[in-house]
Amino acid sequence: MIRMVRKVRHKASFNTDTNTMVYFQAKLIKFFALSLFTFSFISHANTTAPLQTLSNINDILQDKHGFIWLSGQQGLTRLDANNKITFSLNNQEWPLPFSWIHNIELVDNKLILSTEMAGLWLFDTRNGEAEKITTGISEPSHYKATLFKNNYYSYAANTNKFYRFNPSDNSTLVIDQNIGIKDIAHTQNQFYLSNNDGLYQLQGNSLVQIITGPITALTALSNAVIAITANKIYRLGDDGKQTSIKHNEKLYGLTKAYHNDSFFTVSSEGKVSKYNGAKLTVLPHNYEKSKTGRLRNMFHDASGVLWLVSSQGVEQLNENYIKNHNLTFDIPINGNEIALFDNDIIIGSYGAGLQNFLEPVFNQESNTAFTRKGLKTFDLLEVNNSLYIGCFDGLWRYDKSTNQVTKLDIVGDKLVLKLEQKNNLLYIATDGYGLYVYDLITEEMINHIDESIGLLTPEVIDVLPLDNGKIWIAHNNKVSIYQQNSHTVTTLKTPNRSKVISLVLANNKIFASTLGDGILVFNQQGDLLAHLSNNHSFTEMLLVNGEIWASGKPGLYRISPTNYQVTMIENTQQYSFVSSMLVKDDILYAIHYSGVLALDLSEQKQFNPNVIISKTTISGKAYLLNKTIEIESGNDVITLDLASLDHRPGLNKKFQYRINNSDWLLMNNNQLTLTGLASGNYHVEIMATNSLGQWSDIKAYTEINVAYPWYWTVNIRIFYAVMVTLTILLTCWLLILRTKSIRHIHNILKDDMRNYGQLMKTVQRNLQLASSSLSNNELVQGKQLIESSLLALEEKINSQEPNNLAGNTLLTAIPFLGDYLQNKYLAKLNFTLDDKIDNCNYELKADVYKVIFEALTSAIFKSNAENFTLTLQEVKHKLWLTINSDHNSFSQLTSKVDFDLASYTIRQITNKHHASLNTFTNDDGTSQLVISFPLMTLN
Repeated sequence: MIRMVRKVRHKASFNTDTNTMVYFQAKLIKFFALSLFTFSFISHANTTAPLQTLSNINDILQDKHGFIWLSGQQGLTRLDANNKITFSLNNQEWPLPFSWIHNIELVDNKLILSTEMAGLWLFDTRNGEAEKITTGISEPSHYKATLFKNNYYSYAANTNKFYRFNPSDNSTLVIDQNIGIKDIAHTQNQFYLSNNDGLYQLQGNSLVQIITGPITALTALSNAVIAITANKIYRLGDDGKQTSIKHNEKLYGLTKAYHNDSFFTVSSEGKVSKYNGAKLTVLPHNYEKSKTGRLRNMFHDASGVLWLVSSQGVEQLNENYIKNHNLTFDIPINGNEIALFDNDIIIGSYGAGLQNFLEPVFNQESNTAFTRKGLKTFDLLEVNNSLYIGCFDGLWRYDKSTNQVTKLDIVGDKLVLKLEQKNNLLYIATDGYGLYVYDLITEEMINHIDESIGLLTPEVIDVLPLDNGKIWIAHNNKVSIYQQNSHTVTTLKTPNRSKVISLVLANNKIFASTLGDGILVFNQQGDLLAHLSNNHSFTEMLLVNGEIWASGKPGLYRISPTNYQVTMIENTQQYSFVSSMLVKDDILYAIHYSGVLALDLSEQKQFNPNVIISKTTISGKAYLLNKTIEIESGNDVITLDLASLDHRPGLNKKFQYRINNSDWLLMNNNQLTLTGLASGNYHVEIMATNSLGQWSDIKAYTEINVAYPWYWTVNIRIFYAVMVTLTILLTCWLLILRTKSIRHIHNILKDDMRNYGQLMKTVQRNLQLASSSLSNNELVQGKQLIESSLLALEEKINSQEPNNLAGNTLLTAIPFLGDYLQNKYLAKLNFTLDDKIDNCNYELKADVYKVIFEALTSAIFKSNAENFTLTLQEVKHKLWLTINSDHNSFSQLTSKVDFDLASYTIRQITNKHHASLNTFTNDDGTSQLVISFPLMTLN
């Protein structure tokens, strides 16, 4: 079934008046330049870990993170697709107490190491630490070791002894005293070993031979083992069933497929075969032949790479879903076009006319009518069972019934660069003469778009007619939009300088490929939305099932119209593509200078490698992997070595990171260095691409905690918060108490004002009535009312406490106050008075008396004090008032929160005269009030 796809293609145009030889020379120079660029790109793209320096490798495996581990005479080497770390006796940064390692086996996150001279060890892949497995085995040299049902099994080659060590009771058992072992393999339930005599199964404490004859390779599946002899492949299941198939190759390489129970074999000639692990049937695969001879070991990793270990080193084989069809013609430049005609793929050559690809469509007579220039094909298009051919000297048509080509007198001898059909209209793009629109039904030219209506350059390379009537035109290095209703051309502003080669509509957007400036993305109004893969050369684009396929120089790419991700197709970077592409039977065909590349679209699935922090360096000290990073200050330098664990060859991997959900920042390489971080916590996320340039769905994460200064640590901040909270609560409580005290004072003053107000109203009423009585000559009644008022005033005056000086002297008022307190409250007041105190001005004397009265009455009410001693004297220009009480009576006078009217009055007076107020509480429960009033010199 043929997919309906839009076909676009391009070949560099030139002036028809140019000398042919000069043109050929220019094309050849361009071809060699592109070839050099291609080789440069290949050396840049196929960057993997430096395997060429690794020799004498014995074993290989992949851990749970995705790292590849190699053991050999060099030590233990970890590969992360970019870098390698070797743990050995000779590496001071990553030391081990030994170097030569024969065998490694993964157990959870640890490796069992079988060493040449140091016995058995456990190596932690997370931190690089190794610990010796203490056994009762005296031999230091171990070639094979494994863990099976919580027991260690080891083979000492120097003595040919096979041991079992039980770590639970530290017991060691010699299972066989004299046996050579080539390989060990086990499932969860069964244990096998092989040598040149055959295959043995562990049954209890003894070995039972179940296959005779040399075993060339052995590996374990999930519930079976595969053993290979000289002519058979055996499967021995945990259920006891044994099946086999014959083979006629020398098979020394064998490994389980990473994701399932199929397995791979490699012959001594390098042929790779894949088998179903349950049925032993041959499965299809896309691995090419190996260049390595006899294998020591092999491994299949998560990214699909086959690792082949031999005495020559390590070789990587990658699946290749691409088949290249070599196709060259006897022409100066093999820059050809590809197209579908009558459901067959055909070739339009640049100098040899129409040519066949896979099926014989044309013969020698098909090209006889072509002129010399007509043999140079620029574009092919099938229209209504006829093949239209854009050539160097105009437009031609091939008729299958006559097997002949005929030149059409539509555009004359003009060079035709591009042909496009839409709605019975044929769009003919020419070099130097603009765009022609030809009606296929009426066979008339109905439009011509050139400089006369605003087309800046008449070299039209591609054309894209849309359903809305607009025509997008790629001409030279410009993109224009033609409006049919107004017959006008609008040229868009674009950032490119190189030629625009191809236009395609995808996701309601226009994509324009350029020969050196990447791909431009526009909306249908002509606004530039994005600029993809700048500085890269693309030729043609093809829309297939909602995705854009673009041929480049070099490489073949897949582009997402939604997120603009540009992905290079693996193993295409060595090809420089000419122009056109097409899809037939789910296979994409793209033509390049030496043939046609066929890509199976059904196999294109994205691999999401594990993205990981492979090494962390903090101020010069390195650690494997990563954990929460704790540093003392922002002056520490943190370096994170990043890895995208896709071990396939391809593009250099890209990395980007963000901190605390900020914007993603693209990195220049696979190292992230952070310094100068402020105190706080940082969450770092890292993304990376796989070997094909696709962003992996798996991210790496780390946490960085930069310590705060001692005065701003978490505990100190908690203490600060608690203290601030307590201070606020205490302040609020004190304000509440102060508010209550002030409200109490206001209530007292209000009551006093109410009492005086009632008295004044009574007196006022009596006087008004008396005035009326006197005016009516009611003298008796008026006299009675006046006497009643005087009596009320006298009673009020007599009921008042002696709370003010009332015009008296202090020498008179204080003794009177003492008598008053004795009579009313049974409180005794002893006093000593300076005879000069009445020389002060009256205002001060009145205030001092008020202080004495309020202090004594408050003490009586608050503390039930009964004995007071008062001293009032002038010393050094100050009037000193001292009151002693036999109880704790004066402490509340200094409180600004819990106070009464007496305290308030005393503080107001002391503040008025700038006096100092002090209270003291003695150990015997007595108290003292001392107030000093500054005075002028007394006369």
